[in-house]
Formats: sequence, structure tokens, C-alpha cells
Amino acid sequence: MCLCGCALFQKDDPPASKLASATTQTTQTRQTTQTNHHGYALLYDLLGDEKDVSKLLIVKRERTELKTLIKEISQKSGQAHKQLSDFAKGNSQLNLKDKALPAAEVQTRSSISKAKAKELLTEKGKDFELQLLLSQNEALTYGVHLAATTAKAESDPKRAEFLQQLSGELSQLRQKVLAMLLEHYSWAASK
Repeated sequence: MCLCGCALFQKDDPPASKLASATTQTTQTRQTTQTNHHGYALLYDLLGDEKDVSKLLIVKRERTELKTLIKEISQKSGQAHKQLSDFAKGNSQLNLKDKALPAAEVQTRSSISKAKAKELLTEKGKDFELQLLLSQNEALTYGVHLAATTAKAESDPKRAEFLQQLSGELSQLRQKVLAMLLEHYSWAASK
């Protein structure tokens, strides 16, 4: 009887390997959730900036091709920004404000943003177009990879599909930016 009772108690106590596995899974789930939520916040912030980039064209008189491309980037970013907002409304755990960045990173990003804004507002013609396209290339490259990374950590199939599609669409826009940059890029042939 005593042996049977001891055996019953031993069955209730999970082996150490099962406890370690459960702890590892819990830690991985927590890290995936944090990656996912911080990824959403970073993506939401990026898309918020990108949806407003076409406002620069209100004060600038630039080529039609550039205006068309920038408006396309702004429109796609605005739609994605709204969709992320809708996801957050439907999931109280999805915090679009918590980017979890260290203070130095926040200050660095702010400094870069101010410097780029100043450059874009003071430049005109080819210099403006080049600075704007380079800026868009950087933002879209970051967005492509951020959306893909966040999609990998997403357990909700609908949101994962949206993020994968967004990554692809941002990649296509980036290709258009690169094509426009290369269109006017030339160098003297070497002798």
C-alpha cells in the first residue's frame, strides 16, 4: 500500500526534464510575444511616418513620377497603419505604443528624423529627389524586414498573413524606389 501510494505521488511530480522543457517553452512564448508586440509598435510607428511623407510634396514642385511613387508609398502605409490600429482595437494585449527601445535609441532616432526633415525641407530639385528616394529606400528596407520578422512571431493566421503580404508590398515599393534612383544614375566609362 505504501509503495502504491509513493508511486502515485511520483506520477504527479513531473520529471525535471519536463519542467525544464515547460520553462523553456514558457520563456520562448514570452519572448515571441514580446518580439511580436514590440514589432507591431515599431511597424506602427514607421507606417505612421510613411503615411505622411506625401505631405512634403505639397510644398515641393517635383516630377510627376516622383509624386506618383511617393503618393503610392503614403497610401499603402496609411492603409497598413489603419489595419494595425484595427488589430490593436480587437486585441487589448497588442500595445502599439510600447516599442521597448532604450533611451539612447529613442534619442538617436529623433536626431536622425530631425536632420532628415531639415535636409528634405531645404533641398530642391535633384538634391531633394535624391534625399527623398534614399530616405524611402531606408524606411522601406526596414519595413520589409520588420513586417517579416513580426509575421514569423505571430500566432494569429490572419495577422501573420497580413504582415507577410505587407512585407511583400513594401518590397515592391522599394524596388520602384531603386528603379527611380538607377534611372538617373550614370558614371563616366573607365578608359
